[in-house]
Amino acid sequence: MTAHRVLMMVGNDIRHDTRVLKTALALADGGVDVTILGYASSGAREESHLGPVRIVRVPVAWRLRDRMWARQRAARERRLFHGALDQRGRRLAALEAGLRAREAEQLGGRGRRARAVVGRASAKVAAVRQRYGSGIARRETAWRSDFETWLAGQDTGASWRRIIPEIDDYELAFGPAIDELDWDVIHAHDVHLVGVATRAVARRRARGGPGDADARWVYDAHEFVAGLSVYPPRTKRKVAAYLDLEQEYVRGASGVVTVTEPLAVELQRRYRLPDTPTVVMNSPVLGDATRDIEVGIREACGLAPDVPLMVYSGGVTVARGIDTAVEALPQLDGVHLAVVCVPHHKVTPATLLAEKAAQLGVADRLHLLDPVPPDQVSSFVASADVGIIPLRHFGSHEVALANKLFEYTYAGLPVLVSDCKAQAEFVSRHGLGGVHTADDPDSFAAALRDVLDRASQIRRTIADSPGLLEPYSWPHQEKNLRDFYRRLLRDPDGIVEPAASSTLDGLTEQPVERTDRPSVVGIGPANMAGQAWAWAKAVEANVPGVRTQVMVVDRDLPLLFPADEVVPVATYRRDPAWGQAFESRALAEWTHALLEAGRPLFGVRHGGDFSGDAEVMRRVGIRVGLLLHGSEARNPARHATTTPWSPFTDPDEELTARLQRQFDALAPKFVEFAASGAGPVFVSTPDLLDDVEGSIWLPVCVDAAVWRSDREVGTGERPVVLHAPSRASLKGSARADETAQALADAGVIDYRRVEGVPPEEMPALVADADIVLDQFALGSYGVMAVQGMAAGRAVIGHVTERVRGVADAAARAEGAGPLPIVEASPDTLADELRRLAADRDALRAAAHAGREFAGAVHDGRLSARVLAEHLRLRGD
Repeated sequence: MTAHRVLMMVGNDIRHDTRVLKTALALADGGVDVTILGYASSGAREESHLGPVRIVRVPVAWRLRDRMWARQRAARERRLFHGALDQRGRRLAALEAGLRAREAEQLGGRGRRARAVVGRASAKVAAVRQRYGSGIARRETAWRSDFETWLAGQDTGASWRRIIPEIDDYELAFGPAIDELDWDVIHAHDVHLVGVATRAVARRRARGGPGDADARWVYDAHEFVAGLSVYPPRTKRKVAAYLDLEQEYVRGASGVVTVTEPLAVELQRRYRLPDTPTVVMNSPVLGDATRDIEVGIREACGLAPDVPLMVYSGGVTVARGIDTAVEALPQLDGVHLAVVCVPHHKVTPATLLAEKAAQLGVADRLHLLDPVPPDQVSSFVASADVGIIPLRHFGSHEVALANKLFEYTYAGLPVLVSDCKAQAEFVSRHGLGGVHTADDPDSFAAALRDVLDRASQIRRTIADSPGLLEPYSWPHQEKNLRDFYRRLLRDPDGIVEPAASSTLDGLTEQPVERTDRPSVVGIGPANMAGQAWAWAKAVEANVPGVRTQVMVVDRDLPLLFPADEVVPVATYRRDPAWGQAFESRALAEWTHALLEAGRPLFGVRHGGDFSGDAEVMRRVGIRVGLLLHGSEARNPARHATTTPWSPFTDPDEELTARLQRQFDALAPKFVEFAASGAGPVFVSTPDLLDDVEGSIWLPVCVDAAVWRSDREVGTGERPVVLHAPSRASLKGSARADETAQALADAGVIDYRRVEGVPPEEMPALVADADIVLDQFALGSYGVMAVQGMAAGRAVIGHVTERVRGVADAAARAEGAGPLPIVEASPDTLADELRRLAADRDALRAAAHAGREFAGAVHDGRLSARVLAEHLRLRGD
């Protein structure tokens, strides 16, 4: 039987919304396929999973909200009267009036006399503005401010479409995501998304596909909207707008869930709902207070066990009334207050609490702390003496039983609450603590002293009543939720009761990898020596079903290798529209990506290196790897110690210094990427393994069919020697040129030195050679050497023992002999060329061994296996 599918939606980033996460896990435990859709505060789409729950976050542009804010700012700055005129302005007006008067007197004429009259009037107005303007401007500013304040307090005619246009911003962002996801029921958490849910259901039903007619949505009312607390920037008018939103859509829901019994009764009464909303309270898991934690709240505050400590844990706003407790501290000698601030202790209201404590002389007894994970709250606060909930009177608070009430009680703490109706009745009925008059520091102080006096008795009451809180525990609540969905879906057996429930304890989000389809691998933007293209074709040839896309930036260099998409460098750097369009295509199509040379793929929209693009792709489930070719990953300082012929021996030389700065900037990011498990880091030559910790050798590869030549080497009078460096300054080419040219002048060899040759012409040049000179400075070997070996040509170069060891091990694993590149340094190159020119059998042996080695290690099969293993590619 196909599992029921529920799409939960919430207008935040989900991470700290324990109600959303717990309700999603509760349904998933019952066998429901659950996805949560939320807001991507990062600005880029994200996909992950939390245990069995899929999480999708999409960015919201806030265009309509920002337009409203801009209009409001413009309205505040608009003036009927633009203030006083200074003395200079008045004199200029008088001078101009005098000119017009003399002009009329001297020249006459009706028009001139009229202008003289206007001039005199303007001068009089200027005089009045100079004398009275400042006062008039101040009064206008005052009445405009008074009017804005008055309007904010009015609820008549409050329309959500005008006052909270961000609701439509949610529609623009969430609507397309909802339509692409599979769901039977939308579960809209909180009031913000009730309209979005309603319209999505209407679209799904209109689509007319199988099961679409049964699409429905559920409203999860987290708060009593009509009684929301009012504090800046939330005004009475904004609350009325949210109420307008709820009133318009709530009766269209197929079911309603809420957080307390009083709120359920009020919602049914207010909206004449056919059924009383199902109550799923915000309560923690029983036993949370027994979890092991490293530091409790008393230790975090640095307090001895005998120091009286009260704690508040939760959001810090004016409406929560925490300042009442701060103002009571002067009456509570020796008592300390710890405020566990959500989301963190640097929020503005928390700063204001600290300032108030300083003014009252009790700053040393106020402790502002950052939050702990939700599943650790009860354990964290357990060493305090009293938990407080000093809510001010607002309609929503009268029906609220806050999560912290149960967290305190599960921790065994006596509780002090304000006289907001629901929580006061709960605490009084069960003997859990005391009640104070809201917003009254004197009442708070008296009630706290009473609770502290009775603390031992209250703790015994809690300890001796193990069943007291069971009806309010999360296991009980999640069963209520599953029962609700059984009724809603008319399927008593479609949602099971699990043997054990999932909790948030130790559960962390993990990126979702796109393993449900054949892999599509994007590679770019460097394509050094055409290797991105070569690796792509190797993967397609050796992992059937995998597709690739290679993007390269055309930097106006002499050589441009094949690619699927070629982007001019100016477009890449300065065209955000191209970057956004390419990114959108990649995020929609790719399952994997290889970012080359430490560079970004999507232009510079996410920064100047790979890290921004990598994070964007990982968030949507694309598995990302790095592919490093050479200079961006090679440490010049280290390399200078590995071979006497290193081109980096002078740290002050311009190129060396520039490459060192580049390495120092990028290397920590490469290492962090690998160490964090973000993805594999590949290097194209073995020497780079020592520069990038945790990297993997990805052998360069060539198409043997393109490079194969039937001409046997060593048949001519003199061997033809070819040198075609990609970057002569780093290849030791100056010494090689000097040596080879001297031998050519002596008639020992024919020397052909080329550079900047189009890729399609290189196979013919190599075929005409007998010997290929690679490089004589870096101590490794690269694409040119492999091309020469694949063509059956002897290759000479300088290769360190470390690099030979890596290459030989790879060859042995493939059943081939060791790396056959003839070793030569700049000092011994002449000797090796003379030897091979004289010993044609040795020349042919080196050529044949090279062809065998290239076929075993560099024909693409090994590279495809390396990529498939570490990227976890999936074929057909």
